This record gives sequence, structure tokens and C-alpha cells, in this order.
Amino acid sequence: MSLPHRISGNLALDLANTISWRNTSREVDHLATFDNVVAWSKDVGLIGDDFVLSPSEQKTLYEQVLALRTAIRGAGSAIANDLDPSRPDSDVIRDIAALALCQASLSGTPYTLHFEGIYRVTGAIAWSALDLLRGEELSRLKQCPPDDCHWLFIDRTKNASRRWCDMGTCGNRAKKKAHRAAL
Repeated sequence: MSLPHRISGNLALDLANTISWRNTSREVDHLATFDNVVAWSKDVGLIGDDFVLSPSEQKTLYEQVLALRTAIRGAGSAIANDLDPSRPDSDVIRDIAALALCQASLSGTPYTLHFEGIYRVTGAIAWSALDLLRGEELSRLKQCPPDDCHWLFIDRTKNASRRWCDMGTCGNRAKKKAHRAAL
């Protein structure tokens, strides 16, 4: 299975965007298996080939990744649509971040968090989500409008005019659809 393009500008949002063509007959879950989660985690630089977990840790990691994906997508979608995130979504992110922090080490100035075990993946994602949710870029969080996409992204254009997750896919499809409708 191929991994999705990372277009969001944020690790947590990239996780939320690991389902393509959501709610269509073409839907693809890029994290359908534990091995997919490992491949994605390597691709985004969270882990290397030295990452080894017991079967019970693998199960926990997989469950936490899917829970985070759902929570981040829910919270991000709400915010992008000028709504407050749901309490359950916020709680999932907070709880996993707290578990990760309890087992993290701190070093350097400013501090750098070093996560261990499964939290090398889920800790980094949860803290990326928290940083976004309490940071200055939150006002630039957007959601791709096409009905079959809804990927989340940070609009870093100077005038905050980015409309689609990716101009090469959703943007071109939307423009072709508008052109056909105008004919």
C-alpha cells in the first residue's frame, strides 16, 4: 500500500489525512494494519529500523494511533469549520500526550522531549496536535472542501487564500468541475 502525500504542514494533521477518498467507494485507509502504521511512522521520521515492540505494545500502539487519528480529524474539522472541538476528541489527545510525557525525558535548552517505546510515535503526534491546538497557526487551519477529500492543512500563504489540500489533485478536479458546469 502506498503512503499518502503529506500536504498538511503538521505531523498531527498528516496522521488525520491517512484516509483517502473518505466515505466513497474508493476509500483507502493507509493505516489499515500495524505494518502500515510502522511504515508511515518511518516515512515521517518518528522511528527507524531499530523500533521493536512486543505483541501487546504493537496492539496498544495501533489502537492509540487510530484513536489519535479520529480525535485529531474531529477536532481539526470542527476548528476549520468554526466550531469547538468535542470534549471526547480533546480528551483523547490530552490523555495520550500526558501518558507520553510521564515517560519522556527532557534535555537541552530549550527543552526537547524524547519519547520512549510506543510514545516515539503517539507521543510525538499528540504533542504535535497540542502545539497546533494552542498555537498561532490554529487560525490558519483549513479543510479541503471537495466532498470526497476533507483533508486538513495549515494555510501558510501570505494572504491565507489556499483553498485545497493540494492544487494538483483537489484543486484541479474542482476547477474542471466548475469549467464543465459553466459550459
